[in-house]
Amino acid sequence: MTRLAAEMPKVETHLHLDGALSPETVLRLARMAPGSPLNGLSVEEIRRKVVVDQPRASLAAVLDAFHAFYPLLLSAKAVEMSAYELTRDCARQSVLHAEVRFAPALQAAADFPMSAVLDAALRGLERGREDFGVGSGVIICLLRPFTVMSREANEAMAALAVQYAGRGVVGLDVADAGPGDQMLSEYGDWLRRGRKAGLGLTAHAGESPRGGEIEDALEIGVDRIGHGIILRERPDLVKELIRRGTVVEVNPTSNLRTGAVASYREHPVRAWKDAGLKVTLSTDDPGVFGIDLAHEYEALAREAGFTAEELLEMAWNGIWSLFLPEARRRELAARFERDAAAALD
Repeated sequence: MTRLAAEMPKVETHLHLDGALSPETVLRLARMAPGSPLNGLSVEEIRRKVVVDQPRASLAAVLDAFHAFYPLLLSAKAVEMSAYELTRDCARQSVLHAEVRFAPALQAAADFPMSAVLDAALRGLERGREDFGVGSGVIICLLRPFTVMSREANEAMAALAVQYAGRGVVGLDVADAGPGDQMLSEYGDWLRRGRKAGLGLTAHAGESPRGGEIEDALEIGVDRIGHGIILRERPDLVKELIRRGTVVEVNPTSNLRTGAVASYREHPVRAWKDAGLKVTLSTDDPGVFGIDLAHEYEALAREAGFTAEELLEMAWNGIWSLFLPEARRRELAARFERDAAAALD
């Protein structure tokens, strides 16, 4: 199963640009920033600062790891390099296509506006497509609560996503950037505007015990739900997601490290799959968690009893849930079938 997990074709539907920075990439970024406290450290020293390789008490505790390297991402060169190296890392994992999400407002500054942040990421992804053959699209992340990312900044990011629809941006998301009780419904109007512009919709929902999130996501009409752990307590909502064809983006190691689940075996993905819920498998923050996508597939095979056919089915679901035109998904599906047959030989 180890070889299959490594060689089978895959897609990433839930992948954060900032969370994908490997310690090696952080090292290169630090060398570009002479004033950084990370400059001069070894890869292993950086790894100890930025990699969360053991469960922490909460999502907020995991987000603390980002503070160490985020000051390195405040230039066009750094953002472009990060996006480029992400595609290189995807190619090494047999990833055919990656939907890469981030919040341009987090990197923006007076001399580095959000549009320039987005342009830099798109350049890096395009270079990666040319050099490594990995397709990609950007999902703009709106952030909650408003005490961490203001209403005005979120509105500006939503407008930027609409402006770039069809020009590299393929979707809108809402993600947590800190503690707070901002309801997902308060972002609904921005998500609906994205839908009218042709963008796909996803949302981090049910990752923590905050009530009403899945219901809000369904009322807004999202195509996919990120994490959805709280669904293990709501079989009625599982049935509704199945009825609607809503996809859940599953990130097992992320859920383990944030304390949302106690072990891979206790992750609800096995029950969801058996119930008929459509699930895809992604890494969330592979750099921060020190994993890759093959690791996630192998963990489900080893700890949750997923067969080779079930692993391939999850990857297949990923292709058909991508925010891509039908023709492009058919192209990826044809490539998937060829590469999957070779991996099974």
